[in-house]
Amino acid sequence: MPKPAKIDKTIQLPKFGDRIPAERFHVSKLNVRAKAPFGDSERDKLLIENLRRGNIVEPFLARPEGNGFGVYVGKRRFQAKEVIGTKAFVVGQDWLPRNISDDQAREESLIDNLDVLREEMNPLVRARAVQDIIDFNMIGLRAVARKLGLAPSTLSEWTKILELTPPMQEAVSKGLVYYKDALTVAKMKVGEVQEEKLAKSAETGGRDAFIATLDTLQTGHEKRGIPKDKYMVVRAMFEKAHEAGIYSKLEQLAKAKNMEIGEYSKQVLMEHVKSLM
Repeated sequence: MPKPAKIDKTIQLPKFGDRIPAERFHVSKLNVRAKAPFGDSERDKLLIENLRRGNIVEPFLARPEGNGFGVYVGKRRFQAKEVIGTKAFVVGQDWLPRNISDDQAREESLIDNLDVLREEMNPLVRARAVQDIIDFNMIGLRAVARKLGLAPSTLSEWTKILELTPPMQEAVSKGLVYYKDALTVAKMKVGEVQEEKLAKSAETGGRDAFIATLDTLQTGHEKRGIPKDKYMVVRAMFEKAHEAGIYSKLEQLAKAKNMEIGEYSKQVLMEHVKSLM
């Protein structure tokens, strides 16, 4: 587990009104959208146009990194200002300096992008960003969920795809496999070989081929699960107690009621439990 960088308290941050050359800024690797493209979407074009017209936008946040400043919140605002040719960024107008740790910057960036995380962000990038916060803070998923104002089950699902094999994760990252489908695969636990087969089908045949392969695996998965859920537990109980005769009697009683033995056994158990309540 990586260790959070310590804050250098000797660093003197620029003061309000100071002009810092644009070349001293870069997008921090701690920004959850660090690798996201900029400039082609309608939202990006609208932001650039607003800045060209002189409209004021909220300052981006940056912290000392190397010989300059890393933008960890407000990546789009920063890059839009670059596009229109801003030569220097003014403290208090264009940006706000902060001297914070890696984990604090990562957390603030994630919180700032919650709406994007829910709807737009690459699910693998999102999962890694959330897992980074959990790892760096070392406080567990539930505590991070409270910080972000999200349900623990939501974060659990977001990070579930990190359990997938690298080929499947790559397929998700490329958009060849949808997040919900990837989540289904992760929950099925089909194994490395089958996951690679699924990833290959998506890579070579697209979504239709992937879905067909997944449907085949799901059918087999469900068939394998029936004996375990409906029969094996009951049979094991009676065989362990050397009471195979009782199992046969259950079969007869179930047949008399035109029921499967699993369903009949469930009914008997439920009625017995109710009688004890």
